[in-house]
Amino acid sequence: MRLIILFLLCSTASLAQETTIYENIILTPIKQMEGKLMEGVKLHNAKYHSKGKSTATLYSILSGPNSGKFVWLDGPMTYADLDQQPDAAHMADWGKNIQSYITDEKIKHAQLHWEASYTPAEFGSSDYLLIRTFKLNNKANSMAKVLEAITKIKEVLVATNASIVRRVYVSPFRSENGEDISLVYPFKSFTRFEKGNGLPENFAASYEEINGMGSWRRDIADVLETYTDGRYDEIRTLVK
Repeated sequence: MRLIILFLLCSTASLAQETTIYENIILTPIKQMEGKLMEGVKLHNAKYHSKGKSTATLYSILSGPNSGKFVWLDGPMTYADLDQQPDAAHMADWGKNIQSYITDEKIKHAQLHWEASYTPAEFGSSDYLLIRTFKLNNKANSMAKVLEAITKIKEVLVATNASIVRRVYVSPFRSENGEDISLVYPFKSFTRFEKGNGLPENFAASYEEINGMGSWRRDIADVLETYTDGRYDEIRTLVK
């Protein structure tokens, strides 16, 4: 079964600030065939997704609602690229090398929000992703209000020259459950969680040094409490 949802995931800082889309397909593996699935993805990607602007990778999901599954990631793309659907031979290869080893697939598309994202000058590559997804509620302007708060955090990351990467993805179409904003934190080692998970250590204090006493509660915490119904985290690791 194929369920199309709009979501968002990985990224690049090398593109101009144009509309940037990623396609994520959540794959539910047949447990006894996980090895064959990973090998099948490598074969398919080498044949159809290894050249050009858009390339594909595979991640294993270690925690969160989709733990135990995989996500196939293709991008970056534009909306116009989505009009170019795979031909029959391409889909036959997908069926042979991937669908033979799964019980379900769910497609999610994601658009990078440039203005709210932050990437330091030097970071390098990473095999791990922490993905924090917010569940927007049905209050008016919930998307705009939460993005405003997230962008204020980005401004302090810039001001403090933070070393973390923090990319923001939004759904251009409202999802049924409101999971329409995700923050993606690439990281290189799980030791980073010894001092928190996500923003730099003592970030709220740094925020208030710049924006004034009580500003973290006013600008960030209260906004998230008012316009979201919580959040959840997911850890993904690159399958090589």
